[in-house]
Amino acid sequence: MTSPKPIELSYTTHPPTLTTTTTTSTTPTPILFLHGLETSSLEYKKVLPFLPLSHPLYLIDLPGHSTSIQTPFTLKTAIASLAHLITTKTPHGKAHIVGLSLGGFVALKLAQEHPSLIASVFSTGCAPMTGFRHWFMARPWLLATLQIGVNRWLPISEAMFWAPIGCPPFPQLRQVMRENSSCELLVAGYSACASVTLEDLAGISGVRVAIIAGAKRDDVEGTREAGKALRRGEEACRAFVVREAVHLWDLQFPELFADGVMAWVEGREMPGEFEELE
Repeated sequence: MTSPKPIELSYTTHPPTLTTTTTTSTTPTPILFLHGLETSSLEYKKVLPFLPLSHPLYLIDLPGHSTSIQTPFTLKTAIASLAHLITTKTPHGKAHIVGLSLGGFVALKLAQEHPSLIASVFSTGCAPMTGFRHWFMARPWLLATLQIGVNRWLPISEAMFWAPIGCPPFPQLRQVMRENSSCELLVAGYSACASVTLEDLAGISGVRVAIIAGAKRDDVEGTREAGKALRRGEEACRAFVVREAVHLWDLQFPELFADGVMAWVEGREMPGEFEELE
């Protein structure tokens, strides 16, 4: 089967600021941030102030989203385009990947297919789905119709919209979600999430992966099983739960999210709120 042609993804960069002189040979490995379905790189706006900028940061808009909206989203296109970006735009042709929800599933598949490009993965809200979760996700048109209705037609306030998500209101991001929302994107995104399996995770070799669940929205037991599958391919992989976190906990606890990212990237002990799942 022919591989999809990569596209030039849109992204913003934040160079490291903690060194006085930087050359290509001394630049730390960059960190790429991948957002969730319907959102954009704006999703990490609240996390950014808590990151030390010891590494170059790349905030990516995935295909079908915001400044990369011109190319329809597919999982294969996202993977090919990210691999192209890492090999052509980063100093060492290698990157740490942070992914949430859809971005987490993309990160896991990227690590499976291109392990030589990946230094580590910090992924959350992306355990392969089973049971009723998989049943719903495997019917993407049903979910897409419901989501389109919420985004476009329900006359609800910002507070009412964000309360069930469990995050403080973020009007700019909600507007981005409205602009990105389409049946085509949602069906492609939900289908991509449903396609990732435990066997895919077990096939990731030589990449240190953290997979995390926010206990108030995510599948904790599914994340535990995902950790076991990951450790079949790489013993250094770990699964964690953050007990007070919701699905979009980068918006809920941005400082803790940043602390967790940097601890994993740097190989340090994770913050106390990260409870390991054995």
